[in-house]
Amino acid sequence: MMKTKYFLLIMLVGIVSCKDINPFKKELVLDETKEIVLNGTYISDSDRALYQSFTFKGNSTVVIKDGIFGFDFATSYEKDGNLICIKTDQSDLLLEIVTPDSLVGEGFAKGSFKKVYK
Repeated sequence: MMKTKYFLLIMLVGIVSCKDINPFKKELVLDETKEIVLNGTYISDSDRALYQSFTFKGNSTVVIKDGIFGFDFATSYEKDGNLICIKTDQSDLLLEIVTPDSLVGEGFAKGSFKKVYK
């Protein structure tokens, strides 16, 4: 009888101390050290967007296609984490990197932009 009590006590302590251990539980861990490289063309999903597309070249150059006249103009950008600040002559444009294949713009660049693969 005494052995049974000790056995149950040891089992209870073991279960309580291991309650957060689950070898079958899978947790999604994002690798924040992995840098997203911007390259290629991201096209607006709207016909009424002020900017039709952004084409990223190199580490700091972007070519913007105007949504009104269809003109291309090159400028520079800076990346801050998952945010992209594009320099223009009037004001800066802000885009957020949602995934490596999609960007979301705010302000004048409002809208969603999807990467095009040729």
